[in-house]
Amino acid sequence: MFKYLQDEIKRRALKNQAGTEFDEEVKNVANSSMLRVAREAKWRVLRRKTHFDTITSYTSGTNFVSVTNSSTAFSLISTACNLWTDKVEAGRRVQFGTSSWYYNIRAIYSNTNGTLDLAYRGTTATRTTYEILPQEEYALPVQVDHRCIIWHEDYGRPFRMHYIPDQTFLDTGVTLTQKGTPSHYRMWGENSIKAAIPTATPLVITLASATDYGVEVTVTGTVSGYPRTEKVAWDGAANTNTAYHFESVETISKDSNTVGTISIVTSRGSYAIATLPAGDSTDIVKYSKMQMFPLPNRVFPINVFYYIDPYKMVNDDDAHLLGENFNEAIILLSVAKFKYQDSQTEGDKWIDMYDDEIKSLKKFNVDKIDWLPILERPNQGRTDPYVTKGLLFSQAGGYYGPSSRR
Repeated sequence: MFKYLQDEIKRRALKNQAGTEFDEEVKNVANSSMLRVAREAKWRVLRRKTHFDTITSYTSGTNFVSVTNSSTAFSLISTACNLWTDKVEAGRRVQFGTSSWYYNIRAIYSNTNGTLDLAYRGTTATRTTYEILPQEEYALPVQVDHRCIIWHEDYGRPFRMHYIPDQTFLDTGVTLTQKGTPSHYRMWGENSIKAAIPTATPLVITLASATDYGVEVTVTGTVSGYPRTEKVAWDGAANTNTAYHFESVETISKDSNTVGTISIVTSRGSYAIATLPAGDSTDIVKYSKMQMFPLPNRVFPINVFYYIDPYKMVNDDDAHLLGENFNEAIILLSVAKFKYQDSQTEGDKWIDMYDDEIKSLKKFNVDKIDWLPILERPNQGRTDPYVTKGLLFSQAGGYYGPSSRR
């Protein structure tokens, strides 16, 4: 438990187990050391697995949208797709009628109305067809670390999707509107929200337990194009709204431990933005974003095997996710940090003990490496139908050869 770690760090580093003068410093050092230990290796105790479903196209049929030449506004006439009810996210691509142009949905104002990123280039039509293309970007489950395996069985067998950096992907010149079974993914973006905000809106904060009266939630994002932070204390009402209309959100956090979860949704469209977990974490929750290629042409589960980023400890009875076998490593590293403040020699002795403890832990607690990004030579490995892999000097670094192969 957290109390044991604090007492042991104080005993070894400060020769003080009863005083409270250094309590906050000890807590902070213990948490930073725990996170450092978690990053040392692929520990089996941090391995998790989950899944999410793909989201495919919405297609109208005939005569179900109104668009105007040189205008960014569009209006659905039918209920083939209810934008808010079906939780269509801003950023998805859309195509109208027989036009060959694709547009991104910039904002969604209701179940039927929204705006595009570009003025409509086709002929004005009061009733024409539309297709909202499959969703490309997905938020991975909360606290998914960058070390993960993403796979599906849409081919009738397990298929591990290939990770590709954005720069390499865009250099291939593929068509971003292509639909099919996803074979590749990129990861770009990491924040506290799991769905894009449809339009500028207050956020509705709901606490699951009345015991959490007075808990303060901090939201940081963009309001009217400028960064803005707002703190909202739950006043006991069923819901508490932010005063600001947030266009986007970067981080959401709470100031204390809670008995129940905290849900944050948009007041316009009721999009689920984030869920702060119950219990011992005041950390900012983290959702990593992934983009699929091709766009999924049907609904099926995507499996994710990953290593979780641990939450920090807050209360004395909190337990970290690594388990008690890792307590000694956390204590040794914490003590080393305190010792370094006074003596380089003392710090070195404790860090040597920490290194030995980590070596011992790795003998019995580390997973075999089953996912590792590597550089590949041209035509190495399987033939890929969509993306051609090749080793560029720029992949190895700026000091190695010309910027392109000749």
